[in-house]
Amino acid sequence: MVSAAQRLGVVFVHGFLSEPATWDPFVQLIGADPDLAFVEPLAFAYASPALPRVAWRRVPEIDDIAESLKVYLETEAERFDRLALVAHSQGGLVVQRYLARMLGNGRGTDLVRIRRVVLFACPNNGSQFALSLRRRWLWKNPQERQLRPLDAVVTDTQRIVLNQVVHALEVTGSTCPIPVTALAGESDGIVTPASARSVFPDIGGLPGDHFTIIRPDSVTHRSYTALKRLLWEARTGEDGPWPALGENAAPPEEERAPRPRQPGPTQG
Repeated sequence: MVSAAQRLGVVFVHGFLSEPATWDPFVQLIGADPDLAFVEPLAFAYASPALPRVAWRRVPEIDDIAESLKVYLETEAERFDRLALVAHSQGGLVVQRYLARMLGNGRGTDLVRIRRVVLFACPNNGSQFALSLRRRWLWKNPQERQLRPLDAVVTDTQRIVLNQVVHALEVTGSTCPIPVTALAGESDGIVTPASARSVFPDIGGLPGDHFTIIRPDSVTHRSYTALKRLLWEARTGEDGPWPALGENAAPPEEERAPRPRQPGPTQG
């Protein structure tokens, strides 16, 4: 039996023109995996239409969604002492913007319970895919604009996350060390591996394209085993050991505080 103090809330954040159901393959596998009995999946939803459906509505900007994520974590996820944020595509930009805004407001100490950030195919350097068509047909969509290469807000946000999260050494109002892992799909033609990895030091490649990378079909699928390992590390606060498949390892008896991550070389 996993106590409330041992639970890890995993907040899944979907991408552009998507919805929480995109995470169903992960959620179903986690629910059936006794090794992850300490995990409780949570689905964060936000509006991401191509265009406003009615005249009195607008498409929310990334900052709007980041603010909505803040409220979600403070309400629906309030009961968790430990959280992991798992994002796909544009969802990774939302998570990073949330972190940057929290630090900019001097709320770094409120981020301590976030033990891991996992980015699946996040356009950290933008996406060139169908760029001319997107500019023509989605020019009114503020979310699409921040998916373009060299967006100033995205670039500034990434700088803050790198300096004040990834390479942070202590918890202060403006810094909080949180491990961030950037995973790329080896066949992704929408967000290239170079863009998904960007300058993050903790990176990895997975089989699949932009969509299949988050559609594991079994507990042996590499996207699932990669996330399982990262969630176990978020649970323990350490890199390994983590349960091999089928071991049904129990959660550790002692709770450990997250270790500050030492600065490391960046990789493109």
